[in-house]
Amino acid sequence: MINPRAAVVVVLVTLLVLAGGCGGLLQDPQEEANRAISQANEAIAEHNRHFERARSTYEEVKRRIEAGEDPTGEREEIRRARESLREARSRLREAREALSGVQELDVDPAVKRYARLLSEAMEAQLAAESRELDFYELLEEDPALEENRERALEILEEVGRGYERAERSYDEARELAESNPDVLRSGRQGG
Repeated sequence: MINPRAAVVVVLVTLLVLAGGCGGLLQDPQEEANRAISQANEAIAEHNRHFERARSTYEEVKRRIEAGEDPTGEREEIRRARESLREARSRLREAREALSGVQELDVDPAVKRYARLLSEAMEAQLAAESRELDFYELLEEDPALEENRERALEILEEVGRGYERAERSYDEARELAESNPDVLRSGRQGG
């Protein structure tokens, strides 16, 4: 699975460049879009730091469960991972909120579509992270998964599918940015 964190960083950097593309047309809306994108970028960077902490624990516990091992000894790590993921989710919601106003601005339609695609990707990621939290809570209740192994495996499958959906949306947003060289070129030329 491709790391969703890396996709978020690449996509947002590209969005920032794309958003700067029509700066000479209507300065105020474009500045507002750039500011929103910058705020989203900062929130996503913070999300990624928390997400990576949670993700390393998630991957280890997932490996143990799929191998039929008992993750009981990981209880405190699971709790910390759950808290890190909750914090990551709050940062990703901030990023999504920062981009929400871009649709109302008078900016290039490609910028609006790109912000929409990125918001959709964040929504899919938030949904996957929500199910990942369900997984952590299940592990805290039943660390050996004596009664919940099948349910845990189902949740893990849902989480994987959710991250795949997010990744597809991130990819679509990146492709949109790459397919709009005129918007990108005008941003680099300052016009």
